[in-house]
Amino acid sequence: MCYQVIERYAVCRCLYHQHAVDRCPMYGQRSHAIVEKTVLVGYTCPAHSTSAAASPSLTYTYPDLGYHSEPIR
Repeated sequence: MCYQVIERYAVCRCLYHQHAVDRCPMYGQRSHAIVEKTVLVGYTCPAHSTSAAASPSLTYTYPDLGYHSEPIR
């Protein structure tokens, strides 16, 4: 079975990173599906973290989820 890991921000669910498909011998054949595995990372994307600060009526506070939003080097 083929897998693809999709990393999304934990709060807004925006795409953080889409990994290449981990192919199996059945890759490319008809009726063979790719299973997506979603991993939650970070907190919110830059677009959503700044939009809440710009609009006082839409300020949200979220507890720290303990996720790291940048690749570990």
